[in-house]
Amino acid sequence: MLFIVSIFIGILYFFQDRLIFYPQTVSESESERIADEHKRAEEVSFSTADGEQLHGWLLHPADADQKAAPLLIYYGGNAEELSSQIAPMSANLTDWSVLLVNYRGYGRSGGSPGEQALYNDAIMIFDEIHEQLGHTEISSTVLMGRSLGGSIATKVASERQVDGMVLISPFDTLTNVAKIHYPFLPVSWLLKYSFNSLESAPDISVPLLALAAKNDDIIPPERTKTLIANWDGPVQFELIENRHHNDIHMDSQFWNVITEFLETKPD
Repeated sequence: MLFIVSIFIGILYFFQDRLIFYPQTVSESESERIADEHKRAEEVSFSTADGEQLHGWLLHPADADQKAAPLLIYYGGNAEELSSQIAPMSANLTDWSVLLVNYRGYGRSGGSPGEQALYNDAIMIFDEIHEQLGHTEISSTVLMGRSLGGSIATKVASERQVDGMVLISPFDTLTNVAKIHYPFLPVSWLLKYSFNSLESAPDISVPLLALAAKNDDIIPPERTKTLIANWDGPVQFELIENRHHNDIHMDSQFWNVITEFLETKPD
C-alpha cells in the first residue's frame, strides 16, 4: 500500500505542471483572422530575456482621435487563450486601451509556463508597454487578473506603480487551494509553485475590486476573502450568486460592477 501511495505522489510531483497549466494555442492564420475581425486589435509581440517571443493584442480606444487613455492589462486563467477576451473587452471598455498577451506556451507565445517565468514576463511587458506608449498615451493603469492570473497581477502591482486592481476568483496561495482538493497529500512540500499572493497583498495600497462566485468549488470564496483581508488598500468585494468558477463572467452583474469600478479610476 505504501508503495502505491509513493508512486501516486511521485506522479503528482513530476506531472504537476500539467495539472496547473492548460495551455491553449492559436494558429497564425487564426490570429490574423482575429485581427481582421476586430479593428481595435493590433497584434503585438515581446521578446523575453531568454529568447522567447510572447504574442498578444493591444486594443486601442474606439475613438481613434482620443489622445491619452487608461490602460488595462489582463492576466488570464490557467486554461485561457486571451483572444477570447477581445470581444468582451471591446464591447465594455470602449474608452480604454487593453493589453492581452498570452503566457508562455499559450496562443502563439513560445516557451513553457512556470511561476517565476510568468512573473518575469509580466514585469517586462509592463515596463515595455509603458515605455512604448508613454504618458502621452497612458493616463492611468489598472491590472485585471482571473484565477491564476490574479496572482500574476498581484505580483506586478507589488513591484510597479498602478492605479487600481480587478481580481476575478483570486486565491491567497496555490498551496491553500491544493490542500482543499488533495487533503490527504503533503502538498506543502509537493508543490513546485506557490503563487503566494499573500506575500504581495500587504504591499499594495491601491483600490481593489475582487469578484468571487458563490458556488465556486475550484477556488472557494474563502480563499479570496483571505487574500483581500491582507490587502493594504480599499477593497470592494462582490460575491456573484448562483455562479461557478467557469461561468462567473456570464452573469449580468459581472461587467456592470467592473465598469462601474473602473469609472472611478483617474484618467
